[in-house]
Amino acid sequence: MLAALPEETLKRLERIAEQRQYRRRQVVHFADQPGDYVYLLCTGRVKIARVSDQGRELTLYLLEDGALFGETGLLAASEPYDLMAETLEDSLICAFRRSDILAVVQESLPAMDALLRLISERRLQAENQVADLVFLEVPKRLAKLLLRLHDAPSGRTGRNGQMLRVKLTHQELANIIGSTRETTTLVLNDFKRQGLIEFLGRKIVILSRIGLGKLLTGDFAP
Repeated sequence: MLAALPEETLKRLERIAEQRQYRRRQVVHFADQPGDYVYLLCTGRVKIARVSDQGRELTLYLLEDGALFGETGLLAASEPYDLMAETLEDSLICAFRRSDILAVVQESLPAMDALLRLISERRLQAENQVADLVFLEVPKRLAKLLLRLHDAPSGRTGRNGQMLRVKLTHQELANIIGSTRETTTLVLNDFKRQGLIEFLGRKIVILSRIGLGKLLTGDFAP
């Protein structure tokens, strides 16, 4: 969306942006909080999640450098955020007032089109997440997540496999795939036993992307 704006408009936004430093595990905004700001993730990583009244959490998607979030606040003047945003690592985030973003987007038809596509893509991601919860068993959901993290450009290739850049606890992995920490740990240990992954401290190294892909399609034989 920002890339569709004229250079002069981008410079104007740069002047009014509020740069904020967030520590790891710090909430950027809560659900139901007034959607007064739209955020640009400059560096770091952020998770977008829904939290139930009982405190159970479901992570809908992970965001990396260059991602815009908090866009639900643009839908209506009094629209609150419908999800929680929390950093997964130390992050630099630019905050723009809702009114400022709306003003510049309304000046550019391509930017407005990009905003609508962004909102549509986020909704589709959430719908796909729900579909996985309904139709895929936990091992397949976890394999699909590990494949997505493996294929992210931020992964680091080592001598024995590709290390996932992001450090996610077993509870955080469980929150993403809609499982319990205990079940997620059991499945991870099973993946390790089958030679698909290994652990290096708190990080996961993917040893066999092909094996994880076959497990996801049901073709993998331990």
